[in-house]
Amino acid sequence: MSKTVSGLKQEQVDRYWANGYLSGLPILTSDQMRIARKKLVELEKHEIEQDPQRWASDDYRPWTDTKSAWWAWFKPMATHPKILEAVRAILGPNILIRNADIFVKPANSRRAIDWHVDCTADPQGAGKMLTAWFAVTDSDPDNGCIEFLSGSHEMLLPDYVKDKTSLTFEGNALERANRSERTSNLLTAGQLSLHHFRTVHRSSGNVTDKPRIGLVIRFMAADTSKAAAESGKAFLACGENDPGHFMLGKTFPVSWQRSATGDMQSTPKNNK
Repeated sequence: MSKTVSGLKQEQVDRYWANGYLSGLPILTSDQMRIARKKLVELEKHEIEQDPQRWASDDYRPWTDTKSAWWAWFKPMATHPKILEAVRAILGPNILIRNADIFVKPANSRRAIDWHVDCTADPQGAGKMLTAWFAVTDSDPDNGCIEFLSGSHEMLLPDYVKDKTSLTFEGNALERANRSERTSNLLTAGQLSLHHFRTVHRSSGNVTDKPRIGLVIRFMAADTSKAAAESGKAFLACGENDPGHFMLGKTFPVSWQRSATGDMQSTPKNNK
């Protein structure tokens, strides 16, 4: 277990390893978060005004240009000192970013995500990686917040969960997970949660009239094996790339399922 660093108490570190997750970590104030979200929405709006079909294409990733306004948003958010302090308390001083995602649950969307894990590496290998879920908007049961199965990071995975293309539970395993007690990952905009790559989690649909938005960053210790990471590339977030078996990139990959009309701006006019 890593030593505690500034920003995370030993009790929080112990809780992470016992439960497989840690929630409610304050990162940005409400004013800071309002500014950050406004910038994100403005960037999307500009893309849609320029070329909505290009924006909706998976092949269009403007943030890979280090001079872009997108990278100027993603980099400081993903490497915010408070986020890195919390991650270092869990994984140690040398931290890499494998990839990131923007998850948007549009307003009035019933689509749910079944129980799944973030990787199938053995517990030791998976323990060198974690998912940081940063709330761009509030996240609660009504708008489809994550639900965790406490302690599930130590369970045996179903035989058919073998690689990154088969991470979702099915059949008896899905039924057992559905019957299990779960914890809702309640976050206020600007807060962060961390969860182990093997922690079983899901999310329901968004029945509200506002989108639920999260920035998800996949961190790993620099000594994670390439087999566990399922990648040979990474972005150095802090510390050193030791032992150096990852090729370092100038940016990190960001995945984002985008629509030509934009999902982050779907707030009715009567909502302030």
